[in-house]
This record gives sequence, structure tokens and C-alpha cells, in this order.
Amino acid sequence: MSIENIAGINIADGVVSAARVVRRGRYKIVLTHAGWMEYAPDADEEAIIDVIRKLWKKARMPTRTVCSGLQTRSLCLKYFKYPDLAPRELTSALNLEAEETLQLPPDEIALDWHLNRPKNDPYTQLGEQLHGILVAVAKKEVNSQLNLLKKAGLFPVISDVGCTSLCNLFLALRGEKVNNDNAVCVVNLSRYNADISILYNDHYIYPRTIISRSSEWSSKVQYLIENISDALLYYHVKVDKTPVTQLVLTGYVPKEREFVAQIHDTIGLPTEVWSPLEDANFAVSRGVKASKDYDLISPFITTTLGLALRNT
Repeated sequence: MSIENIAGINIADGVVSAARVVRRGRYKIVLTHAGWMEYAPDADEEAIIDVIRKLWKKARMPTRTVCSGLQTRSLCLKYFKYPDLAPRELTSALNLEAEETLQLPPDEIALDWHLNRPKNDPYTQLGEQLHGILVAVAKKEVNSQLNLLKKAGLFPVISDVGCTSLCNLFLALRGEKVNNDNAVCVVNLSRYNADISILYNDHYIYPRTIISRSSEWSSKVQYLIENISDALLYYHVKVDKTPVTQLVLTGYVPKEREFVAQIHDTIGLPTEVWSPLEDANFAVSRGVKASKDYDLISPFITTTLGLALRNT
């Protein structure tokens, strides 16, 4: 199986989106295939499977092997920090954290983690302060999504979550903006969810995911501001002192000018609305540009682009 034959797929907030990308040179990323289709909020499994099949045909996707996004209200996404814990004890410690958060026995939990450590130091030494991200969820939810994708004729080989997909995408396109002197807070909005990721130092990550249960973000801007502010405060107090110098909004950002202005004025950071498809390090194939709904693709596929990057 060629590693470049993996597409990203995300099913969330009434939208199925798919994308396939390849690398051209060191930085340039090319979107070769993409598309999205809506499904009804009350759609059952068979209806979603039908949408996936139609989308694959519509986008002329050349592969059925996928990296899928996992979105569920019960997902455990936690920053952890263990002073002086031996690396061999890390798995046990994180298992206990997951059990306590999810209130499930260990054999019913799927978990993984990302360690924040320098890229040129792949091994964590004894006595080093271990810190990073814990991701845990009930196995039945993972299996349910994998089974749905298989019924749609796809072959899922990787599962990822929105925050880390967002980080993969931003670092691939704008990694030079993150260093020991500058941290960046990237916020990806879907219709009812927001992935907040603070990127700092040697591409370290502090993530948070929030959910707007009642309405879209255009009418919940104060709730969004409060959560971004909380994430920034926790980061500075508990995580790292590298200053956050920029706030980047992407995804399903409301069009009203006052939406971004209110966030900028309240939080007090330089604020940018970023479309990955318009980034200098990104290119879009003629076939995708010729799609009749190309102009609508960008807000729906930010997470999906990060998932698709797992093939490069």
C-alpha cells in the first residue's frame, strides 16, 4: 500500500468532508481531491453511509484507505505533567487518569498520548519531567465509527482527533512561526465545536476542545472568548512561559466583521482569520478548483486536511 494513498475523512456537525493531499518539495502541500456533503441531524447509520458513498463518487477519490477524525462529547483530551516520573511508569499513570475521567474499566478504554519533547531528542530520559496530551475514549465509540466506515466501503487505518489534526496542518504550513520565543494559539471552528491548540517551543502542544450545545458560534462569541481566555491563562500559569504572540481563527468562522473584532478587542492579541487553502505553502489542483462548490470547501475541511496529512 502506498502511503500517499490515504485520504482524510471527518464526520461531524451534519457534514461529511473528505480530502487527499500530497507533498511537492519540502513545504508545498497539494490538495488533489476534496469534497463535502451534509447529512440530517437525526440521520441514522444507513443514511450517513449513503452520504459517504455519494461523496466518494462525487470527489472521485482515488483511494478507500482513510485516516478518520474521531469526534464525540465523551472524548477525554487532557494535558498532563508528571514531575520525576520514570518513563516506564507513564502508561500506568495515564491509564489511571483515563479510568478516573471516563469512569470505565481499562479493557473498555482506547487511549493514546503525545509527549512534548524536542524533535532531536526522541528518547525521554529517566527523571525528566514528562508532559503532553492524553487522548482517551470508550472503545465502543471507536469501534462504532470504524464499523460505519467499513460498511461504507472504506478501509480506516488511523484515527485522530481535531486538535492534533489542526496542529499537524498549522505546523506543516506555518511551523516557522512557532519557536522558543513565540507561541501561537490556533482556533478551528466547526459549526458547534471549537478546537483550541496552543503551539509553543519545539512544536509542543497544549490543546482544548469546547462544544456549543445550543447554537452556532455567531451567537456564542462570548462563550468562545471565555474559553480561549481560560486556555491562555492555564497555559501561562501551568504549562509554559513562552508568550503567545498571535491568535489564528480558521474553519467555520462567521462572516460578520464584528465577530472577529470582538475576539481581538477582548483577548488583546493580534488576530488573523486563516484559510489553509490560501496559504503560500498550499496549492489546489485544477480538478478541485473546477468543483462547483469549491468556494464552500474551505470552512468544512480544515480538520480533514490535517487528517489527510497523515499520508505524507
